[in-house]
Amino acid sequence: TCKEVEKYNLPRLCIRKFFPKKKCFIFYPPTEWKKLSQLETLRENEIDSDFLKQVAEFCLYIFNHCKAKTLPGGIPVNGPRLESLVLTYVEAICSGDLPCMENAVLALATIENSAAVQKATAHYDQQMSQRVQLPTETLQELLDQHRTCEREAIEIFLKTSFKDEDHSFQKEL
Repeated sequence: TCKEVEKYNLPRLCIRKFFPKKKCFIFYPPTEWKKLSQLETLRENEIDSDFLKQVAEFCLYIFNHCKAKTLPGGIPVNGPRLESLVLTYVEAICSGDLPCMENAVLALATIENSAAVQKATAHYDQQMSQRVQLPTETLQELLDQHRTCEREAIEIFLKTSFKDEDHSFQKEL
């Protein structure tokens, strides 16, 4: 039916949208069929040499010809971000859901923004404990230190967060 064809083609359209330029690499199997289930534990000398050559060529191409991927807003996709995106995407495929890059990015934003809140809060706590000796001479002295530490914490949060469009994570500070 038309709906089935649309459902079948939607992941391909999403992939084409996010990866408009493509270079195709085809890899030989890394080892014989019986050993594939143990692939993670095989030593390098047990992996097919043609496969290793192909992987080396692939890596060389990536390092020399590919620009770093970025998320909307120009945020670079580093190793941990790529891992999170791939895991979210693969989880969706394995669970039978339709993989959606936007959902993967939102899941990544939640993880990173939670970490940004923790980092900013830890900075605030550390700075307040270093700068303030209780009891302070005046309430104003305490408030001034609080404002300074709060401003620094917000700067840290803003540098390490992304896609907090409704400021929900920033409000946690």
